[in-house]
Amino acid sequence: MRTIRGIFQFIALHLVSEEWAQLSPILTKEYHRYVQESAVMPPLFAQRLLICGEDHRFFSHVGFDLTAICRAIYRRVTRGKMEGASTIEQQIVRVLTGRYERTIGRKVREILLAVLLTRVAPKCDLPGLYLRVGYYGWRMNNFRQACVRLGLEARTMSLSEAAGLVARLKYPEPRLPSIQRSTQIARRVRHLQWLHNVYAQDSTYKNLSWQVTNASI
Repeated sequence: MRTIRGIFQFIALHLVSEEWAQLSPILTKEYHRYVQESAVMPPLFAQRLLICGEDHRFFSHVGFDLTAICRAIYRRVTRGKMEGASTIEQQIVRVLTGRYERTIGRKVREILLAVLLTRVAPKCDLPGLYLRVGYYGWRMNNFRQACVRLGLEARTMSLSEAAGLVARLKYPEPRLPSIQRSTQIARRVRHLQWLHNVYAQDSTYKNLSWQVTNASI
């Protein structure tokens, strides 16, 4: 895996060197904050819920999931169905760069930059980092703000509360709550809890670091 990652990083550095020069210091700053602010570090089971719900092959790819990309393309061509294929790394890139335009060029740059993230932060810390900087809805631009607005404590939140947070990454809560969005969040919470039980017995979570495990319990 390290050899493959090294090859992709070598290629990516030559193709998106300018973009990486802009992103790298931002990523470094956010990662240092993440490490230093252990009191508000997302709990371990929130990171597990994120992995099983958004990127269950997280520890098996180098920053992009070729299987998910091919499946999304196939379903788009054969069924006309839009399906996400972004990894946790790609979502971090999207948040930190603020680039959301729906173009192939943006997507390719996003994939190349995603490959480079482990030059700054260990892969095992990326789920927690994304939870820290992710957008959860109105006045919830990061994990700390989401906890405050929803009345949650990072160290004591339950599994269902953590699932509610992770669900809002997919369905951000609007300023004015709606029945439709509340239903989507509730359905997503149930699905995440089900996935958590399914993946808890396999190797999906095994590589989360000792540091994260002990700091988040």
